[in-house]
Amino acid sequence: MTEQNMETLISSVEDAVKSAVTFFEANAESESRIGLWTPREYLCHMIYWHQATIEGMTSVAAGGEALQIHSSTDEMNARAVGRQAGKDVGQLLELVAPIQESLVSAARALPDANAVVLINGSGSEMSGAQRLERIASHWNEHIQELQA
Repeated sequence: MTEQNMETLISSVEDAVKSAVTFFEANAESESRIGLWTPREYLCHMIYWHQATIEGMTSVAAGGEALQIHSSTDEMNARAVGRQAGKDVGQLLELVAPIQESLVSAARALPDANAVVLINGSGSEMSGAQRLERIASHWNEHIQELQA
């Protein structure tokens, strides 16, 4: 993975996050549901996975271990929503810009974009580059679902 490719991934994450923020600002009061979740709950979940990725990248960049998630993705998503209890969409959106800045800094600090930074509950490993790809596609997928 070249530095230019990493910057392309970072740019795609930034574009996805900007698009999502625009959507959430316009739909802050929406109670529409996709499955069990409202837009607010999707935002909680997306914030959590940004933070988990930052933690893994920061650890690996400092010579430490990848972040090991010990629970299922569903369990972690439920916890992510619970951690943000009492915060409305506006308050959650205030968290996004600094978290996004931290993600970009953590990604750029990785000595190797192909290093594993996150291991999920099933044991599946993801590199820094894979996490960025997943974040961009995941944010875009959720916004497309919510807009439908």
